[in-house]
Amino acid sequence: MGKQSNKKATRMADKFFVFGIDSAGKPRGARFADFNDRALKFALEIGMVGVHPASPTFTEQAMKLPPGRLYASGKAFIPNIRRDVVKELNAILSSAGETSQQHRSSPPTERANDSPSELPIASGLPRSWDSIEVGQVVLAEEDGINEGYWACLVVKREGDVLTLRLRDFPKQRQQYVRHVAQVALIYPGPAPEK
Repeated sequence: MGKQSNKKATRMADKFFVFGIDSAGKPRGARFADFNDRALKFALEIGMVGVHPASPTFTEQAMKLPPGRLYASGKAFIPNIRRDVVKELNAILSSAGETSQQHRSSPPTERANDSPSELPIASGLPRSWDSIEVGQVVLAEEDGINEGYWACLVVKREGDVLTLRLRDFPKQRQQYVRHVAQVALIYPGPAPEK
């Protein structure tokens, strides 16, 4: 019996999670006993998301992730997981009222002179099509693919015309131009009380 309680206490101590589709397109994820800057840095470098602190709802689902390892070199071992697990965790993070804190790297973009720079991290979700600003996330379809909507960062806005880049695939340089009526908004949660 003593072994079971120790095992349960160890499992509940996990507080830091990383997951996502890495830069090679593979779904990966891990849980760590404590928040660690080196593990977060490694996860962000390969295009993943770090979550700390996590809400009880997210923690309950993320405890199914395999344990990760941190090496003295500063690299981390983040095992492969099933793609549907990544979808489930992303769905929890995007649900209304979710309080987990997400750590994401800011994707690169190109300016007119083709020098790379960084987009500001999404500063919130727009509440209307008129309020869409650069750096925010909207949903858009790729050209002629009809496989659903993808999360895109707004790179530029000129009147009602948006220039977009896929949020979850920062190495893909393709940009999409859409009228505001062609994008979908993500529910930003209840309006702040005045």
